Amino acid sequence: MGKIKPHLTEIVIFLSVIFILSIGTYLRNRLWNNPVDLWKDCVEKSPHKARPYVNLGFAYLESGQYDKAFEATQKGIDLEPKFAGAYHNLGIIYQKMGDVDKAIAMGKKTLEIDPEFHMAHFLLGSMYFENGRYEEAAETFRRFLKSFPYFPDVHHFLGIIYAGQRRFDKAIAEFEWEIRINPYHSLAHLNLGQIYWYEFQNRQKAIYHLKIALMLDPLLPKRAEIRKLVHLLEGLP
Repeated sequence: MGKIKPHLTEIVIFLSVIFILSIGTYLRNRLWNNPVDLWKDCVEKSPHKARPYVNLGFAYLESGQYDKAFEATQKGIDLEPKFAGAYHNLGIIYQKMGDVDKAIAMGKKTLEIDPEFHMAHFLLGSMYFENGRYEEAAETFRRFLKSFPYFPDVHHFLGIIYAGQRRFDKAIAEFEWEIRINPYHSLAHLNLGQIYWYEFQNRQKAIYHLKIALMLDPLLPKRAEIRKLVHLLEGLP
């Protein structure tokens, strides 16, 4: 039985299909490489669904286009008023735009819709902290840590709050927690070093943490003063 030779027309059609598929894959890859274009494409294909708008808003947020992020996210909320994640994203947008009060309101709205949306506690805690509402920040951060005990920076925030309240034992515990999560957290080392010396006169621990902070961060706040303090402590009997 002889081999069946494909007709020239079939070959042309086959190659054309391969070319079209390749072009489609290339265009999709380009969209995937640009999240804004990807989600704009999804919005065009599903204009009555909330999630593509919310995801487009987040893509705008990540690219620093806050007005467009707000517009897209609000459109998602209009389509689905109980979309907790949309309110959370809107809170972040308000935060970036400098409107702390509205960011707090969006965090509360998120938890009102979905009490299990734990990231809203982090947003709220950060906003309370930024607004000087430290008791509320501490309470919110503690609630958040019950679900995410190893989340970066939260223990550091708590340590700062406790230090400001002169609850230095608690502050040390939180800063040390932060260093267990991230041994390269220069500010946690700096804060520990200063507390160990100025509040407890523990020279050895103060030197240890201050030297690590200096080593980790060439742009450490008040670096020259910290270096002088280390030299002073090392020269003490």
